[in-house]
Amino acid sequence: MTASTPPGSLGNLTAEQEVKLREFWNILLQSWDTSDTKPDVPKSPTASTASPKSHRRFFSLGRSQPETTDDELSAIPSKMLTSLKSLNTASSELKSIQSVLTQINGDELRAAYVSMLKQDHPDALLLRFLRAEKWNVPKAWIKFAKALNWRVNEFRVDEDVLRRGEGYALEKARNGDATEKAYGEGFLVQLRTGKGHIHGADAAGRPIVIVRARVHSPADQPAAALNNYIVHCIETLRITMAPPVETISVVFDLTSFGLSNWDFPPVKFIIESFQENYPESLGALIFYNAPWIFSGMWKLIHPILDPVVAAKVHFLNGPQALSKLIPLNRITKELGGTEDWEFECIEPKENEDEKLQDTATRDTILADRKKLADELFSLTAESLSKSEADDSVKSSRDDVIKKLRDNYWTLDPYVRARCILDRTGVIKGHGEIDFYPDASKATNGQGEKALENPNDPQFVEVAVQ
Repeated sequence: MTASTPPGSLGNLTAEQEVKLREFWNILLQSWDTSDTKPDVPKSPTASTASPKSHRRFFSLGRSQPETTDDELSAIPSKMLTSLKSLNTASSELKSIQSVLTQINGDELRAAYVSMLKQDHPDALLLRFLRAEKWNVPKAWIKFAKALNWRVNEFRVDEDVLRRGEGYALEKARNGDATEKAYGEGFLVQLRTGKGHIHGADAAGRPIVIVRARVHSPADQPAAALNNYIVHCIETLRITMAPPVETISVVFDLTSFGLSNWDFPPVKFIIESFQENYPESLGALIFYNAPWIFSGMWKLIHPILDPVVAAKVHFLNGPQALSKLIPLNRITKELGGTEDWEFECIEPKENEDEKLQDTATRDTILADRKKLADELFSLTAESLSKSEADDSVKSSRDDVIKKLRDNYWTLDPYVRARCILDRTGVIKGHGEIDFYPDASKATNGQGEKALENPNDPQFVEVAVQ
């Protein structure tokens, strides 16, 4: 299945957008430039962005905010500060950047970026944040740095979610103390009920996650287990996306949904995760077969939606309406379609995560990854220093980016616990993704041939307000 490249994405940028990407790279590289140092700034997990009290000016029709002095921006490297000022960065944005850099320093920012990158294209990752902030470079940097800080210092995605995964939950459910057991059982409830399961791709080639709202009970799991499962699903979806596909589709199946299933905190967590930490990763948010009682709940949800996300919301009833986004033969029979597929929980297997214990091999691969990242940043800086495009630098940079992607898939089994998509053959070795492994087996790898044409007009998205 093919998918066109959306405007503002890698391979489909205007000249102005290319400039914005270069500006973003410039201040990002400057934010961790070790040759451009200032005195150490005390690190604060709750750094204040409050400005000093300003004196009210009498006999004035308005109030002006005092200019931020360089002393108040001591965490920002001097070259970065100069670049930000050249972009006419607002005083409030400079204060936000100062605040972020007191929570995550340049070295940590650099390491967090390389860790978050995984198999993604370095430019594509930055472009998501630029699009989310309407190409405002300072705001995009702020959102990006905050997402990295959340990832490494607050939620600890790599350590507490990806490395632990489903196998950890099973082990703790069996052998953990009371708190660990509650976490393990709560995590496994999501997995075993298929409450949030990943299956297939929509007409645009986007991976689909189906949320069975009817099986949710707020009392079935602690919040930590549910939130970790949500991030676990989002991270799994990230590694199933292959260019030019950069987004996913979320289907909230509200069939037989009732008041006992309503739980606002996880819905809020999902929305905020996509808006703040995984921006521009959501292609469609579908509320399917919503009952009348959901209209009251929608009044709580709608105000927290960013306009960009709100424009991707679809209220659809019945398989014919859903087929505007997902071909009928990719809509499971459970949802009224024709695909003969049912969710089955394949639980973690013994020793499937044994490579996680091989820290020596992991560290060797990580060392190679750091060298590749250093080379990427050096080539990017060289490219930024040239007034005209240099084909030689571009070629070298593209080659390093490919090596980084290959490196990730070599590293993957040493840093990510196996999940149900690994066990069912959707995620294969070395980055190969097959959303329909059973169909491929039945047709000698030609399982896609019978699928509808994604460019057919019937699949054009129309957001339902």
